Amino acid sequence: MTYRELIDQLAESTGQSKAQTKKLLEDAISVLSDQLSKDKGVSIPELGTFSTKVKEVQKVYSPHYKKYMLVPPKRVVEFSPSAGLKDELKFSGQDNE
Repeated sequence: MTYRELIDQLAESTGQSKAQTKKLLEDAISVLSDQLSKDKGVSIPELGTFSTKVKEVQKVYSPHYKKYMLVPPKRVVEFSPSAGLKDELKFSGQDNE
């Protein structure tokens, strides 16, 4: 699903205009990004939890330079799905289409 398709589907299900829906979605993403940049987690009950984690220095081999190099530490976003989402995503062996 593309960003535009998401806006179209949300606008249709809420009865709002596409412009209002796009603004609301942009605001929600902005709040989520702001909270994650402050190292605060965001929990959405039906979806899951977004949080940040610091990846430590990593020693990796570079085939180009043929030597080991150190990758500096960085913060990354982690997502843990809710129990309900995990249940929905379980493979039942049947096509749902």
